Amino acid sequence: MALTEERVRRVLDVALRLGETLLARQAGSADVADSVLAVAAAYGVPEAQVNITADAITLSVPRGVPGAPVTAMWLVTSRSPDYTRLYEATRLAQCIVAEKPPLDEVESQLVELSRGGHRYPRWVSTVSLAVMAASMSLLLGAGALVVMLAGLTTALIDRVGRVLNTHRVPLLFQQVVGAALATGVTVCLDAAGRLPAGQAPSLVVAASIAVLLSGLATVGTVQDAITGYLLTATSRGVEILLSSIGVLVGVTIAVRFGVLAGVDVRVTPNLPVPLLSLPTRVIAGTLGAGAAAVANYAPARAALAAGAAGAAGSLLYLVASMFGASTVAASFAAALGIGLAGALCARSLRVPPLVIVMAGIFPLVPGLSLYRGFVDLSTGLYTPGVASLVTASGIALALGGGVVLGPLLAPTLRRELGHLRSRRTARGHRWRHGHAHRLPALAGVETSPAGGDPGTGTGQAVQG
Repeated sequence: MALTEERVRRVLDVALRLGETLLARQAGSADVADSVLAVAAAYGVPEAQVNITADAITLSVPRGVPGAPVTAMWLVTSRSPDYTRLYEATRLAQCIVAEKPPLDEVESQLVELSRGGHRYPRWVSTVSLAVMAASMSLLLGAGALVVMLAGLTTALIDRVGRVLNTHRVPLLFQQVVGAALATGVTVCLDAAGRLPAGQAPSLVVAASIAVLLSGLATVGTVQDAITGYLLTATSRGVEILLSSIGVLVGVTIAVRFGVLAGVDVRVTPNLPVPLLSLPTRVIAGTLGAGAAAVANYAPARAALAAGAAGAAGSLLYLVASMFGASTVAASFAAALGIGLAGALCARSLRVPPLVIVMAGIFPLVPGLSLYRGFVDLSTGLYTPGVASLVTASGIALALGGGVVLGPLLAPTLRRELGHLRSRRTARGHRWRHGHAHRLPALAGVETSPAGGDPGTGTGQAVQG
């Protein structure tokens, strides 16, 4: 179909709306840029340029195209993980590139996607968050009663947070309230003598706070930094920092009230983390990762894959630690395994790798190290506090680097597995994957390293 000014503008509108859905669901900026350019190229709009910031996508077409030069922008008004919408947006982008359906059909699907509800009722998400906290406390060595208490406290925090969200309370203050509830409930139970002997109240607080921090786009931030989108990475990093400060403020408020009431709060970052038995760690990692996927409305098959990835990641982390690896090195090894498994399974499961890896790394998130660091700083222990924050930053970088590197290695591993099955199959497989050096895509559409169409090289992503 010949390009007209009206068609060019409609193509830009479709590409931007699709990119907004991906970016709002915490996809990496590089994946969003590649998908936007691939959609524009699929409908015959060449040489487009895209620029992405934390809350806006700008798409421009230079002279030489009917109606050009033209520039369009779309604002990202809200950002929250919803793996069903991420899956649907990725599927639609791949369908556009492969089949080029009529624009009318795509526009109606985009409207449906933006107006559609969640896959599960909200109470399912609340229960899943409770399971996440329970599994994290189990990883920390808690007993049955503390595991149950961590889950119930997190469920209460989620319900209160939803009420605050309906009143448009900023995320910073939601984090303050959530952390204060987690600490306050534990302080009151400890003061009443309801906690079992030998179980530190910090286990409940730390598990709940890990869930509060798990929804942040830590991996997306590191992925953006690695792929050159430094402005977006900085913006996301500031959001993570503010949320973490909100946690610190909430913990401090509850502790101060406990001290004024004469209660020995005993909230300490020195958490007793024993070497759990292998089955316990694997079960806790499976439940935590699977629940993290369901809490963010992932399809059932993606939740099962995330649970398997969480089990594998927990096992790899334990094995690496037993061989003397540092926390950062063990986290990288586990994330690499999760990223590789996510990329290999995503094709057969028909889900974006990002859904699997984001949920799969929940047992490895550096939320506890951040918690330790901030508590140390608030109590005047500056040296161990800075050390904990440096460790948390290293873990975040290791997780992001691992899940980005994993998909990059997946095509090579597929070829080698095919070679083991049959030399003839291996030769054909190697020929079919001529674009082995594509950038790893955790969501959206894979393109060439230039950021454009693999066959023509058109399009350019402006890194910001």
